[in-house]
Amino acid sequence: MSTDKRCLVTVCHNGPVVFTETVRSLVELGFGNRVDSAKAAHGFAEIGFYWAKNFPRVDAMRDSAVDFAKREGFTHVLFLDADMVWPTDTLEQMLRHAADPTAIVSGLYVIRTPPYSPVAMGDRFREEGSQVDHFYYALDYGTELIEVDVVGMGCCLIPLDVFDAIGPRPWFEYKNDDHGWPLVTEDVPFCLKAKAAGYQVYLDPTVKCGHAQVQIIDERWHRRYQASMKASSARVPMTVEVMKSAQPPESVTAG
Repeated sequence: MSTDKRCLVTVCHNGPVVFTETVRSLVELGFGNRVDSAKAAHGFAEIGFYWAKNFPRVDAMRDSAVDFAKREGFTHVLFLDADMVWPTDTLEQMLRHAADPTAIVSGLYVIRTPPYSPVAMGDRFREEGSQVDHFYYALDYGTELIEVDVVGMGCCLIPLDVFDAIGPRPWFEYKNDDHGWPLVTEDVPFCLKAKAAGYQVYLDPTVKCGHAQVQIIDERWHRRYQASMKASSARVPMTVEVMKSAQPPESVTAG
């Protein structure tokens, strides 16, 4: 059997449209010699591409992509979601994490609604004294690789071996939760099963991605929201200095 590393870049798309900004971002990921550069930098023999759109539900799309990757002999899958934008060097930055065969790593992106928290969660981020029984968002994520319990799949590198380790299909599945969440998305059960099988889940905050909608929602929205909440709790106005420290995002239209 070949020991070459091969990564399948998989875009999951179940929406009615793909934003212009997402298409542009995808093109830029492979523009020029970026694919060859990423392969050479991290010892990958191949970087393939798979567009998953053959199921209405994202959990089924992810499982079908894993089936394809396993069947075609890929060693890793890099999930990208069709409502996102990514840095132009995402391939090179994400594939470096393949050096750790037990690491599942996500780039940094945030939810699209207030409080715009990072899509990376862990029980250890629970606020002191809280009685809420679910994961807390990793609000203070710094600049170093940080271990978490759950990440989203909008920009996530996964070694294919994990799917053998956690057992048969479904690897991704929606679940009801008895602890306050009426619906748990497919990324949560997968990450928990992977951790139980001995894999680690990380957030790489240096790979800064964004959600695409009318505007690009990224970490600057989260920092701006935090600053406004601090100002509100301190009963002080949102001064120019506070707004500058929050790095308010520029408006980016996606067509």
